[in-house]
Amino acid sequence: METKEYESLASYVPDEGNVWVPWDEASGSDIKLCKLNPSTGEMIVFIRTPPNKTLTKHFHPGTVVVYVVQGQWTYNEGWVAGPGDVVVEAAGSTHAPTMMDVEGYTVVFAVIQGSLEFVDENGARIAYDNWQTLLKRYHDHCAKIGVTPRNLTTW
Repeated sequence: METKEYESLASYVPDEGNVWVPWDEASGSDIKLCKLNPSTGEMIVFIRTPPNKTLTKHFHPGTVVVYVVQGQWTYNEGWVAGPGDVVVEAAGSTHAPTMMDVEGYTVVFAVIQGSLEFVDENGARIAYDNWQTLLKRYHDHCAKIGVTPRNLTTW
């Protein structure tokens, strides 16, 4: 019987040197990009939001998986997600998450398929982010603060 050897195909992303990028101005939220996949549009990110703030209402054409690292938040649907909780958002979801803590940031880790389309009270798209817009925002912010950007699109 022949034994096969397998190569590790992991992509290590150290936190040191990774920067928070201003993201949702209305809520004061920042985003930290881990990986962006140009082939699938997948975005792997951390989102940090100040206490008692609500993210701008947005639509997801793809699935989103959110893991709560710190703090608490809700969609006002009868549950509050806290540290260690996971929320799976079906493709086609529209929502505006509200942070529940009165002190300290809420931090989540999210795997986002596709884009985030920010919408107004009538559901009309007013802005959007995808892997390309987030990469540009990241590069612009790194240039502004004098940090060499990482290559976020290689696996």
